[in-house]
Amino acid sequence: MSLTNKQKKFIRDHYRKKSTAQLSRELKADRDTIAAYVETIEPEAHSGKKVFFFLLAMLIPVLFFLFLESSLRLSNYRGDTRLFLFPEEYFEGEYGFANRNFNARYFFNVTNLPGYSNDAFLTQKPDTSFRIFVMGGSSTAGYPYGFNGTFSRVTADALQDILPGRLVESVNLGASAVNTYTLYDQIPEILEQKPDAIFIYTGHNEFYGALGAGSSEQFGAFPGFVRTYLKLQRLKTFMLLRDGIASFSRWIASGILGEPHPASDGTLMQRMVGDQTITLDSRTFEYGINQFESNLDAILARLRKEGLPVFISSITSNIKEQEPFVSIETPELPPANQVYQEAGRYYRQGNYERAYERFVYAKDLDGLKFRAPAIFNDIIRQKAEKHGAFYVPVYETIREHSENRITGLDLMLEHLHPNKTGYYLIGKTFYDSVVSSGILDDSADYSMLNSWETYYDNMMMTELDDRIAWHRVRLLTAGWPFTTEPTPDGYPSGYQPEDKIDRVAFEIVHTDKRWDQGKLDIADHFLELGYPELALAEYKSLIRDQPYNHSPYVYAGRVLLQYLIDFERARPHFENAWRINPSNYAARMLGSIEVNDGNYERGIVLLEKALEFNSNDVQAMFNLSGAQALSGDLETAYQTARRLEQMQPDFPGLKPWIAQLRQRLQRSS
Repeated sequence: MSLTNKQKKFIRDHYRKKSTAQLSRELKADRDTIAAYVETIEPEAHSGKKVFFFLLAMLIPVLFFLFLESSLRLSNYRGDTRLFLFPEEYFEGEYGFANRNFNARYFFNVTNLPGYSNDAFLTQKPDTSFRIFVMGGSSTAGYPYGFNGTFSRVTADALQDILPGRLVESVNLGASAVNTYTLYDQIPEILEQKPDAIFIYTGHNEFYGALGAGSSEQFGAFPGFVRTYLKLQRLKTFMLLRDGIASFSRWIASGILGEPHPASDGTLMQRMVGDQTITLDSRTFEYGINQFESNLDAILARLRKEGLPVFISSITSNIKEQEPFVSIETPELPPANQVYQEAGRYYRQGNYERAYERFVYAKDLDGLKFRAPAIFNDIIRQKAEKHGAFYVPVYETIREHSENRITGLDLMLEHLHPNKTGYYLIGKTFYDSVVSSGILDDSADYSMLNSWETYYDNMMMTELDDRIAWHRVRLLTAGWPFTTEPTPDGYPSGYQPEDKIDRVAFEIVHTDKRWDQGKLDIADHFLELGYPELALAEYKSLIRDQPYNHSPYVYAGRVLLQYLIDFERARPHFENAWRINPSNYAARMLGSIEVNDGNYERGIVLLEKALEFNSNDVQAMFNLSGAQALSGDLETAYQTARRLEQMQPDFPGLKPWIAQLRQRLQRSS
């Protein structure tokens, strides 16, 4: 007997709680029929349970990942790795700066991360801004000078002069040991800041830079895969996994195999090297070429899509006075040292063209690929043409200015970093390329360009900067791969500084002493010795590096007023200090300058502002009384002087001044 719909509903509602026998008695229905119907219900219920538990099983790892990612972000694991920071504490978010910790994205085996310049840009981009981002490695960063040694500041100085109605913002993103992978990864965040042009100087770090084909920090030889990895490592969970794998590999190497990890000791230069035998016919060399080509294609294609003018330059290095680091002979290739010796013989014979060819070949044969092979400049030129970028002939410029057109220590400091003149020439070459591109023709006044000697001088590099560079190069060349033996003088542990400047430079390189603090120390030293112009040079060097900081302007203005009695040169410094950070001292000094120049009305306003900041500033009060008298307001001047008398009756010169004002008031009445 079949069941009615009403009986079926009752069974569905109660079969989990009641047995078949109970259901049969209550419904007065056949027991077997009820049992058969219950069997038709169970598969549906089990199916629903399976779906539920399947979804729950899938959801658990997702929830775990979200929880872990949130926890890592809350705990600030690996710190803030955004490319740009907008500090509220000092600049109230007005300026953006490159974030040093950005490089934690790439250096998972290195703790002392390479940093960035102090270049700043306005958070809210003005309509008048011409904003440039400069990308590359240590040469772009101006190593070993840093700060004012960068070629980008030379270019920016010249561009600012020919663009008087615009604000040139040049932001240098050069950092040691990075290559095109880093450049590719920087692009999305650069584009968010609305650049007007991009400068690129890259290539030397392609093998040993982070994630490079021959680096100790690499993930294989497939650029597309590595670029995908770069996107994933924006997740804190992925960074945790990456760091865990790296730590485990170090533990295996040192704890079990008894071998030091390649990135555990030595300079950054040494720690980044994974393969020291990269010959021109090796697979690693092919991987490096492929990596460079693929990444440049990806970089330039993305920037072209945005319609941005890109200036990408050839790269240069020391070929004449840097022997190959590693000489390897293969069945197909001669040893690098042999070719280098041949080049030297041709050079001594005066056959400079043949010497040049052999020097280039010896550099390319070097098994340690710290200097980019010649084919890289061919690739740069080809990719620039392919993607509509502007080719900047830096290699050619440096060669033309080198002795006998072979680049050596006349423009280089060691194997590949330019000296001051070299960086200046690179900056000029970028400027020339920007001008010849025509992108500025609508707004540029080329007649405003200064002499190039002026731009060289305006690098504001002092003797302290030269000594800092000397110590950095000395430290670099005292170790691997320049030498494998301890230095005879035990540098740096056995080094004895020559004088105050040398000692401060040594401390900046070998301790945690800051460059700007060193500048202030040397300026004080010069003032003590009675050399205010030399002190002023240190302050002006600080101003060039930190134009958004009011303090160096105040220091420079103080020297000009108190030591050199030069009101005309002091004025712009105090104007800038007042514009950036209005203060009692800036108002008092600028007000005094205005009064000295006969601008009594503004001088009085500024001196009154000084007293608003500090009502007990007796010098500002005395100066204000004098300004009021000069403007013809003798009564107010007298009242101000009497107020000062109540505060400090023995103020120098106050009593005769009050007497003079009293006499003049009596005569006028």
